[in-house]
Amino acid sequence: MSCSSSSETSVPTLRTVTIPYSELKEKDVDLSSKIEEGFGPNGLGILSIKDVPGFSALRRNLLNLSPRLASLPEEIKKELEDPSTRYNFGWSHGKEKLESGKPDVLKGSYYANPIIDVPTTDEHLIQRYPSYCGSNIWPDSALPELEVAFKALGKLILDVGLMVAYHCDQYVSKGMKDNEDEGLVKILSSSRCHKGRLLYYFPAHQNDGSKGGDSMSSWCGWHTDHGSLTGLTCALFKRDGVEIPCPDSAAGLYIRTRTDQIVKVVYGEDELAYQIGETTEILSGGYLCATPHCVRAPKGAAASNVDRSTFALFMQPDWDQKLNFPEEARLHKELKLANSCLTFGEYTEKLLGKYYHSRS
Repeated sequence: MSCSSSSETSVPTLRTVTIPYSELKEKDVDLSSKIEEGFGPNGLGILSIKDVPGFSALRRNLLNLSPRLASLPEEIKKELEDPSTRYNFGWSHGKEKLESGKPDVLKGSYYANPIIDVPTTDEHLIQRYPSYCGSNIWPDSALPELEVAFKALGKLILDVGLMVAYHCDQYVSKGMKDNEDEGLVKILSSSRCHKGRLLYYFPAHQNDGSKGGDSMSSWCGWHTDHGSLTGLTCALFKRDGVEIPCPDSAAGLYIRTRTDQIVKVVYGEDELAYQIGETTEILSGGYLCATPHCVRAPKGAAASNVDRSTFALFMQPDWDQKLNFPEEARLHKELKLANSCLTFGEYTEKLLGKYYHSRS
């Protein structure tokens, strides 16, 4: 199980709404009540899928490679960086800014598209939408297992995510009578923009104020995913290379609800979680809702020298997918041009400018 007890904290701990894979894969099973409970206006913007065939082994295979990747020689990691894509392909460490505006040095990330290595060879597109149209970079000689494990887990999360998207479409179609949008399944199944992120949180040392600290968002700042659907694995913790349970029950994923309450959210380590992104909230007219979330680092003596690995798959529309934003969209109103229809690529480039230094 994940870090599930939180008796020491005043923040309530809630279990995700969970759907068995055997029900999810059946198109004629009505899951709208579960979709509403997890993703609807009163939900936490997250649900989990249990008993996904093959998932546990693929998760463990990839997450065990994360510390090995992070400990590669600096010159090799430098070769795996791609500044031209704002470090949105390959290795990234200390490039993203935290809430404070300081570079985030607590974690390293490895970004790749698990479905397609070269989304396009069009130079104009690569320059215009570098974070999507760039090509994968793999450590072929230094860590050849990474590509295989990354793609296997990423593809499984996408396949299961498309089943989640199908049931989301069924739920939204009941409420939105004049939906101009094609629906999540159509948008996501034809996209070349899916992005996997393997995350490695470096070991924290006691009395090291730069690592973690008491802040609730000490490991990952408050944010809302901007894509359509994010697939998440439960984290894997290690001390000196040996897997251990989460060393601090207050550590983990926190979500800010629609009523502005902060709750800790847990799901089993063999479950696959999905979170709604802003694009889906906008396109569904608010029937499916994204929520701000952050990650809290373990602290105290038990957390010393503990590292953490996890994986997220950002399922998102194609860069040239036209997004018909409804008039009443509550998110990023400043990015919605009057009476216009942005493509997902245009929308993203505007958003990314907020989080990264401008490209040189």
